[in-house]
Amino acid sequence: MLRFFRQIRQRLITDNKFSKYLLYAIGEILLVVIGILIALQVNAYQDERMERSKECEYLSSLITDLTIEKNFLETYATFDQEVIFNAEALLQAQYDRGNFLVDDIFSKQLSILNNRSTFRKHNTTYMELLATGDLNLLKDQALKQEVMLHFQKLDQYETIIRQNNEYIDNHFAPLALKVGTHYIPNHQLKWSKNIIDKGYVREKLIRPSDAESMYYQYVSDRLEDPLDQLELLNQIQYRYRISVVHLSLVDELLENNQDLLEHFKEAIKPCS
Repeated sequence: MLRFFRQIRQRLITDNKFSKYLLYAIGEILLVVIGILIALQVNAYQDERMERSKECEYLSSLITDLTIEKNFLETYATFDQEVIFNAEALLQAQYDRGNFLVDDIFSKQLSILNNRSTFRKHNTTYMELLATGDLNLLKDQALKQEVMLHFQKLDQYETIIRQNNEYIDNHFAPLALKVGTHYIPNHQLKWSKNIIDKGYVREKLIRPSDAESMYYQYVSDRLEDPLDQLELLNQIQYRYRISVVHLSLVDELLENNQDLLEHFKEAIKPCS
């Protein structure tokens, strides 16, 4: 093909037909330019298709992460609701009597307050988007801003909850262990079920029949001191506020999570 064009060009020059040669040269240049433009357009189309395919993969992964996060947040909210319920019961009983009634109910409720749940972030896809710079693949700018805001809040709230959990471990738990006991199986028992079923550990120890009454009497005597009772009361109140704060944060994250899930499901529809 190139040889054919070269022969035409040489014939026009030999015949001294300069004007026709000039028109031919311009036509050849235009042909080359059009070819380049077509190639660029094809490449741009292919790149756009590849970017759209990658965006669809990220949208699918984000939906998976947010669905896992939603289930976790609902479980976390249920945990804090249980803590709040038992803290309110302990506080109300103390307000009504003027002191703590130390019995098996008191022990069970204090045992529940002595638990705390670790907050986990499910942000694998988002961290990949940040690390690779592929966050710009999300074409919907409003959706991209919504994603960034959600995961920024997730980081902020995780820090708050972690610091509060450190307080529970370092301040509330030592006091609760002085006046309470894990009298009943707590949320951690499910971690032990497998080895209990295999007989590696005993499900429960056989205690003397008067163990509970002796324990309750000891705690009652200790709480006769107004300062000890005040310390326990203040710690329960503070533990209560911690779970109220956690529940409010998790509830907000749940609302954001559900909104994001709906928006992602709309955004991924053209991908199918």
